Amino acid sequence: MEKQPSNKQLFDRFIANKSNAKALEMLFAYFERADQAELEGLIKAEFDLPNQSFDEEDATRLDAVHARLTEKLFAKPQNPVLKLISSARFIRNAAAVVVIFSAGLFVTRQLSKTAKVVPGSAKAFMHFNGKEDTLGTQKTGLIYQRGGVTVSTQGNGTVVFMAVNADSATAVKLNTITTPRGGEFKVTLSDGSMVMLNAGSKLTFPTGFRGPERKVYVEGEAFFRVAKNADKPFIVQVGGNEIKVLGTQFNVSSYPETGGVETTLVEGSVSFSNAEGANVVLKPNQQALSAYGHLSLKDVPAADFNAWTKGEFLFNDVPVSVVMQKLARWYNVEVQPASLPSKNLYMRISRSADIRHVLEMITKATDLEFDLKGNQIVFKKE
Repeated sequence: MEKQPSNKQLFDRFIANKSNAKALEMLFAYFERADQAELEGLIKAEFDLPNQSFDEEDATRLDAVHARLTEKLFAKPQNPVLKLISSARFIRNAAAVVVIFSAGLFVTRQLSKTAKVVPGSAKAFMHFNGKEDTLGTQKTGLIYQRGGVTVSTQGNGTVVFMAVNADSATAVKLNTITTPRGGEFKVTLSDGSMVMLNAGSKLTFPTGFRGPERKVYVEGEAFFRVAKNADKPFIVQVGGNEIKVLGTQFNVSSYPETGGVETTLVEGSVSFSNAEGANVVLKPNQQALSAYGHLSLKDVPAADFNAWTKGEFLFNDVPVSVVMQKLARWYNVEVQPASLPSKNLYMRISRSADIRHVLEMITKATDLEFDLKGNQIVFKKE
């Protein structure tokens, strides 16, 4: 006696467009007696695609199956198979099959869109003159021009502020540039100083500088190239600390993984003071760290800490947990740093590299295996 195929096998044949009349009759008979939970489980088991890659070929296949389901289940009454099964229960369950399938198809496509991980790029949000603008490389040209103030964007991901003969009330107004996760942007301030913001950062600054000093506020990470002006010191406020310069280049970071506020000097001189009043003066290739009320100073290769401004990741004896947090912020993915082993990494790689290639390089360098599941970096424990 021939063994009767299972409901899953019947459904598999239908999906593969290999059902004969008898198989269709058996499948539809199952649709008549099954409850919605059973049907939902059957469809989910067959089309469990959110954890897989989803391309145009998959989309075409799913569309074809959906069309076939609709055609078969809601065919005209003279269909010989449907003549055998015409109860209200069958019609309800047939409708449930299509509804569940349609919802699954929609969710799968939405998940596939969010799962695509790409490197960060030049994008930011600007709050200026009471309005918010989205900044990017596509939007270039004049944004604002009035009362001696000009604001424009350039194709290289830079917004430029100029305040020539602007009145004091206009000049002292504070503006903000905020970069999202997966974004970076450059700002040329009205004094000619350049600030480059890394992903997940914020710069607050006046339209023009008035008075005896030039003061700005930072959160996250930024690289400064400060225009020289011996008569008007440039001051950066960050996490309750103050960095004071006349004209220099330095990097400042207050990301959570930094453990405090970190300032690294490239050239010139920097005076760093913490909230408790402690102060150090940095020379090139020195780094100050203010954390938990303490201020320390050490010698470092400054190039390691501003490599991100040149489009590179440069990790020189950096804990893997710190590396993963930086990658997560740049590629706009999630990671659980507490689950990562205590191991340091030495690696240089382009910030435009595909994240899977980056993870492969880390695996080769550390023997630790990582995978990308959806929008999350996952550590494969031994």
